[in-house]
Amino acid sequence: MASPHSRNTPIYQWIICLEVKLVTDDFDDVFRPKLGRLRDIGRSSGKRYVNRVLNAAGRMNPSFGKTRSRNSFTGRNIGRGSRAVVPSRMAGIRGRRVVIKARFVKLAGTGFGKASSHLRYVQRDGVSKENEEGKLYNADHDEIDGEKFLDQAKEDRHQFRFIVSPEDAVELDNMKIFTRDLMLQMEKDLSAKLDWVAVDHYNTDNPHTHIILRGVDDQGQGQSQDLIIARDYLSHGLRTRACNLMTDELGPRQDHEIENTLRREVRQDRFTSIDQGIIRQAENSIIDLRIDGVEDGSRMSRRGFDLSRLKKLQTMGLAEEVGPLRWRLSKDMESTLRDLGQRGDIIKMMHAEMKRQKRDPLRTAYEIFRPAEQPDKVITGKLAAKGLSDEFNDRYYLVVEGIDGKTHYADIGQQNDIGEYKTGSIVELKDKSVHPRKTDQSIVNIAEENNGLYSAEYHAFHDPGASKEFIRAHVRRLEALRRVNIVRRFTDGSWKIPDGYLDDVTDHERKHASRSPVATTIRSRFSLDVQVSATGATWLDNTLLDQKKFHLSNVGFGAEVDNALKQRRAYLMAEGFARETVQGITYQRDLLKRLEQRELSKVAVTIAEETGKAFRRVCKGDQIEGTYTKPVDLVSAKYAVIENSKEFTLVPWRSVLERARGQSVSGGINSRGGVSWNIGKKRGMGIS
Repeated sequence: MASPHSRNTPIYQWIICLEVKLVTDDFDDVFRPKLGRLRDIGRSSGKRYVNRVLNAAGRMNPSFGKTRSRNSFTGRNIGRGSRAVVPSRMAGIRGRRVVIKARFVKLAGTGFGKASSHLRYVQRDGVSKENEEGKLYNADHDEIDGEKFLDQAKEDRHQFRFIVSPEDAVELDNMKIFTRDLMLQMEKDLSAKLDWVAVDHYNTDNPHTHIILRGVDDQGQGQSQDLIIARDYLSHGLRTRACNLMTDELGPRQDHEIENTLRREVRQDRFTSIDQGIIRQAENSIIDLRIDGVEDGSRMSRRGFDLSRLKKLQTMGLAEEVGPLRWRLSKDMESTLRDLGQRGDIIKMMHAEMKRQKRDPLRTAYEIFRPAEQPDKVITGKLAAKGLSDEFNDRYYLVVEGIDGKTHYADIGQQNDIGEYKTGSIVELKDKSVHPRKTDQSIVNIAEENNGLYSAEYHAFHDPGASKEFIRAHVRRLEALRRVNIVRRFTDGSWKIPDGYLDDVTDHERKHASRSPVATTIRSRFSLDVQVSATGATWLDNTLLDQKKFHLSNVGFGAEVDNALKQRRAYLMAEGFARETVQGITYQRDLLKRLEQRELSKVAVTIAEETGKAFRRVCKGDQIEGTYTKPVDLVSAKYAVIENSKEFTLVPWRSVLERARGQSVSGGINSRGGVSWNIGKKRGMGIS
């Protein structure tokens, strides 16, 4: 016998239409209702019925009919699924709620690499119900090879990502069954065979599922085409299907479930459904809870929760009682509550991270780094954790144990080189400047003297002492700005500098800072334990030579650094790089350079034994040419191994080289000790 809440129960399969066919065992009849002339139910209004319908629609949606002309086009229904946006079978407070976030992701350029990083992230350790790594599954298999799935999608134009979070997911016996039913329904709605993988996460209060859907429609026989899904289906249709599935599975929400949910929301320091209802009822920021007419019991009960919530908001300074059962809401109420909810989630995550590191979370001071509010603040410390703060927009966060004794959370935004940030490394965080660079001011000054044009020749004429490398830096800056349509390059190598160049550059830097608001620098890729007795120049050595720059706390990571500095000082004295005098500890001249060269020589011997090639040391002004084979992480810095037929050299590494691993590269050592690279067998300006 079917359960009363089963999705196969006939009550959930009714279809309402103008022609209803009644079928029984004894007869087959057709009932055709005949609609009579509509009576006037509001003569006093003096309006036609159609006008009253339009007015009612306008009250429900203020934007209805105001901004769109009859021929306006929004594109919301382009693609598959536009006809599958159906109303919920159990809308309102009794329906099961499901939050779905959807994102369309292009895979061209760096998109495929980000897709690979995203797939690894959703499978990270500690997200499963058993606190183990997440396992991918699809419609037919409980375990899927993620690399194989990505390899099949390498020619795809795009992919879709979904996060499906049922409010009552804890009551589901198996999230896989629900996800498979949802994707099967999606296939029916889109009339397409879908290729997808999913992973269930249980590492938060609300279990949820990450779904990655390939942007192709499998037509069979090896044929496929781009999958285009209507925006209305992504915004509303899929969520409605998920809500219907949850309601079918668990049944409509009962009174006690609704009351328990509202009772929890009354006390929460975040934006809740009660707050949403309160804002909807308010007029000009005033909400009136006085009874007007006869109300049913459920509405009276809901009014009680509204009143309790308003008293909670009053203690938070977000509501003010202005009369009997009348309240004035703060204009910042919603944004403040959402910020508080985000802060609570961040603190909870940081608590969990401290527990994983076997630290007492209650004895740790937490701080959220907001660069816009703290423009002069610099955070230096140990990287404790990293992750995605916004999984759809590929924004990352870092958790840093600072030398100030606090644990800091920083949303660093989009980062292409997030793989370089290793747990335990020493990092520095500060506000990213949005002001034009000195290079930009030089470009403007030269252009003003040459009718708005800049060129390398003009630069050399106006500044005879400028080196070729210095001028190349200006050209590279202009090339980067050309790609965002700020400047224009002519065939003769000159550049048109617009009158509002500095303003345009400021806007560009501000947009870039919104995507990556924190300037992040890796000071050392190695932990304190490794640095204490390292052969090369370490972050600890820099700190010893400029200890006035750092203010160490006597608790937390600050205390660990202080202890490591004492051990490093003792090591340097034992190795003859420092000695104790009447004035204190005296270090050898050029200490950092000596330590760096010592480490390079040691590593060069090892590579020479492995390759059978001779090591060639390079100096400023030298030219380099060969094949980039691999990077080498040294305590002093990260170096690149450049080989040719008989010898190899070690030069400072840059991320741009990774695109050319195994290829020919060439360049020259500049005055700062860096390298201006030419990737491949080509001449001309390089990348530095």
